[in-house]
Amino acid sequence: MRNSLFYTYIFLFCGFSLCAQTVNLMYYVSAIPGEHGMWVSRQKANETWFRGDKVLIDGVFDGNGVDPDIISQDDGSLRLYYFQGYFVTPPPQNPTPNSIYSAVSTDGIRFTGKRKVFEYNNVFDPSVVRLPNESYVMGCTNMIGTTVNTVIATSPDGLSFTYKTTVENTGIPELMVLNDGSIRLFYNGPGGIVSSRSTDGGATWQKEQGIRLAYQQFVGDPSVSKVGNRLRMYVKGFNANGGQQLSGHKTQYAESTDNGNTFQMVKQLVLDSASVPEGVEMYASIKLETMSENDTLCTGEDAKLEARIKTNPSFLNCTYEWFKNGVKLINGGKTSGVNTNTLNIMNCTLTDTGAYSLKVLSDDLSEGTLQQIFGPVRLTINPQTEIIQDIDTSYVTCHDETKTVTCKAVGKNVQYQWIDSDGKPIIGENKNTIAIQKSGNASFQKIRCIIFGACGRDTSQITTIQFISKAKISKDLPKNMELSSGSDTVLNMSIDAEQYTYQWYRNDIAISKEIPGLNSEILLNIVSMDSSDEGTYHAVIRNICDTLISQKITLNMKKMSSVQELSGFKIYPQPADNVIIIEGFDFEQGQVTLFDIFGASIRDIKFAEGKAILSSKDIPSGMYMLRFISQSIPIIIIH
Repeated sequence: MRNSLFYTYIFLFCGFSLCAQTVNLMYYVSAIPGEHGMWVSRQKANETWFRGDKVLIDGVFDGNGVDPDIISQDDGSLRLYYFQGYFVTPPPQNPTPNSIYSAVSTDGIRFTGKRKVFEYNNVFDPSVVRLPNESYVMGCTNMIGTTVNTVIATSPDGLSFTYKTTVENTGIPELMVLNDGSIRLFYNGPGGIVSSRSTDGGATWQKEQGIRLAYQQFVGDPSVSKVGNRLRMYVKGFNANGGQQLSGHKTQYAESTDNGNTFQMVKQLVLDSASVPEGVEMYASIKLETMSENDTLCTGEDAKLEARIKTNPSFLNCTYEWFKNGVKLINGGKTSGVNTNTLNIMNCTLTDTGAYSLKVLSDDLSEGTLQQIFGPVRLTINPQTEIIQDIDTSYVTCHDETKTVTCKAVGKNVQYQWIDSDGKPIIGENKNTIAIQKSGNASFQKIRCIIFGACGRDTSQITTIQFISKAKISKDLPKNMELSSGSDTVLNMSIDAEQYTYQWYRNDIAISKEIPGLNSEILLNIVSMDSSDEGTYHAVIRNICDTLISQKITLNMKKMSSVQELSGFKIYPQPADNVIIIEGFDFEQGQVTLFDIFGASIRDIKFAEGKAILSSKDIPSGMYMLRFISQSIPIIIIH
């Protein structure tokens, strides 16, 4: 029948020490209509009991299975022995010997592997113990008319029993192994619960003197188990209905502090309408079956951290608390499930990176609180792969220079690949910078960069790199030139260059500012050549890449007489002082213009009848040009 202890060991974190907590269980047979069969109840921390769960045998609640007895095995599992009768189904027409069955459970509720372990006429209510030599002894109630005997059977492995002997005139049995290895047989008798004892492994028995549990009312079906440092004996009695009907039974218990020699009644009522009590103390545990592994996500993704928790016994209720970096989380915003075994974080950001742990607690015990912490799980949130410094849309560089283009991105495991204008990867260019040189005759090159990472990809804008062509002088200045006084001329040269400026020099001294080039021609106008224009001329051409110096040209002036006769014109006196007379016009009337050496108009002079008179007394001394239609004649004024 009832006996033994069920231990399951687990190390639990309790402050800075290791501890274990227990649950007091009691198996019983329910007498409630429609629920006949074996059940398991539990004692709460406040010492009250509730009816608990149905005991399942291979997944089935069997109303014909009764008289539970529990024994703990070496692997921590729980072996159930019970009588299989006919209580909810009719018996067969040809009765056979009664059968005792066994099954195994790891959670105290679900038993599997049902097997017949003993068969004998008129036996029921099994009780099994394991001896120090690892053999097993079973005691069963045997009814012969109104006489109650105890049939003793033995087994080397607890799986197949054979008849050993019969102890006559006993009651419903409960076996217990004493400290010296002997076996005590408890059963109901006059005045309460009495006992017999065997010192030879159950072969012979001697009735012991005295009463183990003295009680004035009827008690029977004793079951002894260890609770803490005490022995507890569960018994059945009668409730107000009385009689030997199941609906009239109640369970109660007594305790012993002298190794089971005497018991005193403690709890008058554990459960009503419950029969054949079998008590066990079960070490409770919280175990982690699986837990989310360390994970790496991208910003914007959802995180799910989950732990599958197994409690023993399985009916324990647990509470859950998730922590991040040791700080307790609360529900709200994008975080949910902080009080379940599954934590959800929506739309993760970089701040969600951290170490997450789960605290599992259960105060659903008979004594104390059970607590375990699992984790931590490391959650790493990486930024999206994103360009933070894009390339410019255009660059300008020289024909003989290398242009370095840089693109910077953030993210996890960022990789770069530069792409040419045809969309093809540029082989070997896998850094965030690329060096571009002029290729062939091409003046432009287009490139872009594609960035790959653990959290997506990004593409730079397209840039156009313009290479400034090498500047060249295609037509240079002559080496020398001779002009007559008063003549006009233009120094010119041709340039192959982009975005250039030019500056003219005479005798290595600049005579002009830097002038932007408009086309391929560079010109210097010399109007009304005089002696001050003589010298060596050259041009300096510059752009962002090159500096060119033209060939130097020497410009000389032919000497002229005091009276200039040119193309029929007569100008006198030369040099002039206060008046200049001009004769020889082929026209009756018209106009002639006086210019300074810089080409600025000084004065317009009208002529009539082929003659013009110019007053020069207010004109500064110097070289001037007198121009009529296409003729330019130099004149000199000296005051």
